[in-house]
Amino acid sequence: MDTLLDTAHLSSIETVKAYLAAFSKKNIENALEYVSDDAIWHIDGDPILKTVGIIQGKAAIKQWLQRFPEGFQPIGFTLEPLIDSSPDVIAIGHFRHRIMKTDAIADGHFMIRFTTNNGQITRYQIFEDSLMLSKAHHSNDPHRSALVNGVQYGWDDHGGGSTLIFLHGLFLDRTFWSPVISHIETQCRCVVFDMPGHGSSGWREGLDLNTIADDIALWIIENNIQNVTLVGHSQGGMIALRIAIKYPQLLTKLVLVNTTAQAEDPLNIPLWQLRQSLLLSSDDDKRRSFFEEIQKVKYSSSWLKDQPNHTEKEIKKLMNADPKLLSHAMDAAIIRREDIRSALTNITIDTMVLVGEQDSATPPEHGEEITRLMPYATCCTVENAGHSIPIENPKALAQYLVLAIQES
Repeated sequence: MDTLLDTAHLSSIETVKAYLAAFSKKNIENALEYVSDDAIWHIDGDPILKTVGIIQGKAAIKQWLQRFPEGFQPIGFTLEPLIDSSPDVIAIGHFRHRIMKTDAIADGHFMIRFTTNNGQITRYQIFEDSLMLSKAHHSNDPHRSALVNGVQYGWDDHGGGSTLIFLHGLFLDRTFWSPVISHIETQCRCVVFDMPGHGSSGWREGLDLNTIADDIALWIIENNIQNVTLVGHSQGGMIALRIAIKYPQLLTKLVLVNTTAQAEDPLNIPLWQLRQSLLLSSDDDKRRSFFEEIQKVKYSSSWLKDQPNHTEKEIKKLMNADPKLLSHAMDAAIIRREDIRSALTNITIDTMVLVGEQDSATPPEHGEEITRLMPYATCCTVENAGHSIPIENPKALAQYLVLAIQES
């Protein structure tokens, strides 16, 4: 036998475990002791990846192992229990890597089939999202998308470390959080969703705040994300509360911004139905007047006066959005919204509630009420801010989030 270590007595599982242990420690020589001289390595995908191709022989595999760090910097790696189907062993897990060529971050599930003989690996083949990896090697664009229960969800994925997931409010998109993300993305992983009906996310019949919460929770589970800090603004906060009620095991911390646990006041429903008709109007002037009215609710008067460029850019974006999708989202978030205050006492997650001093859409007493009902909630008032703290005072919110990360 030409290896330094007698491996013939090892079972298939023991062989693969030993190889993976050595590989994880970057001990290439030790890893090669569990690889046969004529082993085959089979990796499909775009040849731009340094690891793609079909190779045979220990010398070529040694070069493959040495090249791996040139292409990928591991950020996170989890492995489920190995499946023994001797002489094959199946390894299933989830990876998160930084792509060295573009500095993009790629993450996804993988499956590796190892074939063994007499304590050595004779064949290795990996199955993973090669399209996603190819895109990450060609561009550092953080945007991702996937179908969840038939709805196309779009999100951005920034940074590494503790995971914060951001859910925005009505008539916004994921860029709403950009001023906050710019302050914290070097300290944590920030996943920033487009809520259904907004940005690059779609809609499906029967969707409401509860089923959106189910979709986001499913995405967290299936992407194997642990110890999440969930940050929700307005509609996003309503969804975050519903996730905390139904899926508390997924969350470590909850940050609620400009939100409420109440149903919409029945006296306001006729007004919102009228606004819905303006939104769906074919008259651009009526639609624009509706969005201008909404802005007066979203921002403090002083901020609106000082930021004409931002408000005009936002209106242009809304005018180009699909009004039917926005109408569906408005119906779910306002007209059909249910009161969930009775369930708040069951939420035992450490929670921070931020209210805007000048918020007329969800006045400070709404956040204060949430704080009283939740056993582990703290309320903070942000001065000189209306219904859009992440835009009006992003530094203040960033400071609260950094504090939440440090305490988690």
